Amino acid sequence: DAVWCSPLTRAVATAEPACRALGLEARREDDLRECGFGVVEGRTLAEFAAEDPAAAEAYRGDPVAHPFPGAEDPRAAADRGAAALRRIAGAHRGGRVLVVAHNTLLRLVLCSLLGIPLAEYRRVLPRLLNAAVTEIRVDGDRTALLSLNVPCA
Repeated sequence: DAVWCSPLTRAVATAEPACRALGLEARREDDLRECGFGVVEGRTLAEFAAEDPAAAEAYRGDPVAHPFPGAEDPRAAADRGAAALRRIAGAHRGGRVLVVAHNTLLRLVLCSLLGIPLAEYRRVLPRLLNAAVTEIRVDGDRTALLSLNVPCA
């Protein structure tokens, strides 16, 4: 019924084939943008760990209590992403919506919506595959996980 995506170029490009196939135009939602990673933006965790092993280890232990320096607060990212999904679900009650966003944001949002402690997002959801499908049903404050990380054929 609708396609929503992050405004970041890579999300818009990922949504494009589905939009063409469905005859829809993607609606951009700023609150679906990826989390800001501060000093680690554009770098790997291994690169950061070589520079600041103590901060990297603290992050590995609890990425919510010890985010990267200058990074967006993971709780704030989870809140904005969950609010965006609730708004989108509310606008399309009873319909099906494709949402194209980003790995870390989606893992945080899934934990938030499903009542999983945010500090556990890297352990519980270690990785979402690019372009994999995770299906949820959002009904007000209730969320059901229908499928997780299913690769596209």
